[in-house]
Amino acid sequence: MKKIYLVRHGQSTANAGGEVQPNAKIELTQLGHKQAEEAADWLLQTLGENINSICVSSYIRTQQTAQPLLNKLKQTPRVIEGLQEFDLIGFSCLQGTTFEQRMALTDAYWQSANPAVPNAEDAESFQQFYQRIPQVLEQFADFEPGNHVVYTHGYWISMLIWYLLGLPADETQDVAKFRQFELSIRAQNGEVFCLTLPSSELKGQYAPTITKVRHCANQNSDLSA
Repeated sequence: MKKIYLVRHGQSTANAGGEVQPNAKIELTQLGHKQAEEAADWLLQTLGENINSICVSSYIRTQQTAQPLLNKLKQTPRVIEGLQEFDLIGFSCLQGTTFEQRMALTDAYWQSANPAVPNAEDAESFQQFYQRIPQVLEQFADFEPGNHVVYTHGYWISMLIWYLLGLPADETQDVAKFRQFELSIRAQNGEVFCLTLPSSELKGQYAPTITKVRHCANQNSDLSA
C-alpha cells in the first residue's frame, strides 16, 4: 500500500495579497516559512523517518515549504511534472493589477469560463488542468509501497478530489460548480491530506481514498479563499 501525504504549501506572497508575480516564481512569506517548519514537525511526529520520498511541484513555494523536512531527513526532492498549481488567468493579464482587481478577474473566470479554452496564451484551460490529475496519479502508481510526502497546491488538491469523485470538466457549469466545491473544501496553508493507493495486485478491487489528516483551522492566511 502507498500513502501519499499531500501538503499544501505555506502562505505565499500571493495568498497574502502581495505584488503579482509569475505563478512559478511566487515565494513564501515569513509566516509561510513558519508554517513550513510546523508542517515538517508534524510529519516527523506522525511518520518518524519512515518517509520513502519527498516530492515537490516545479513552483518555488512548494520547494521552500519542503525545505525544512528535506533538511531534517537529508533527502533530495523529486520534482513531479503536472503537480503545479492551476494557472487560470496568466501573468500577462495580471501584471500591474491590484489584489482587488485580481480577485475580480478570478471571480469572473469562475463564473463564465469555457473549460476548453485558456484565458490567455500563458494560461491553461480548465480541461488541461483536469487532465493533469490522472497523469500525476500514474506517477504516484509507480512509487514503491510506503509513505511519500508530496508538496503541492490548494487548487490541485481540490481538483484531485473532484477527479476521484468522478465529476466532470466539460461545460461552463462544471467550472462554476468546481469553484463552489473547492471553496468549501480548500486546504489551508500547511494542511495535509493522505491519499491511499492500493497495491498493484489490489488496484482493480479497491479505489484510492483521500482523507484530511492535518487541520489548520482559523488561521486565515489565504486572503483569496
